[in-house]
Amino acid sequence: MEFQWNENVKIDVRDLQGNLIDTTQFHNQVHDPGLNYLAKSLASSTFDMKIRYLAWGSSSSTGSNSDTVMSTEGGRKAVTSAATSNTGVVYTVVYLSPTEATTNIKELAWFASSSATAVSGTGTMISRVIYDRTKTALESITITRTDTFSTG
Repeated sequence: MEFQWNENVKIDVRDLQGNLIDTTQFHNQVHDPGLNYLAKSLASSTFDMKIRYLAWGSSSSTGSNSDTVMSTEGGRKAVTSAATSNTGVVYTVVYLSPTEATTNIKELAWFASSSATAVSGTGTMISRVIYDRTKTALESITITRTDTFSTG
């Protein structure tokens, strides 16, 4: 039996009145460090696999599947909420208010482990996506990451 880890990302942008002005959805590939980290967590009762932070950056480079840090990290936000639903599905949500991350966002990345903090470069980068948006103080962004674990 084959194990699969699929990740989908949905990004909703709303204006100050809460009206949906843009939605972007795409599949994302989990990076090698994320796969290695999951494997290590299965072998240790003290390994912390929890996704704790979303980071944004200004590099549009596609990077490599073996990257462990972002090309240019511009900031981080702690995960707003995380929940499980159904068998093998995890939802991780990060809300960026109108006053947060007001910059030209080119990439997003998720960081796990107890070593992940608000400080750039900490934790284990699970995955990274290219996303191009100049975020202003006139909008909020909700980023929902859906991880689905299955056998094939």
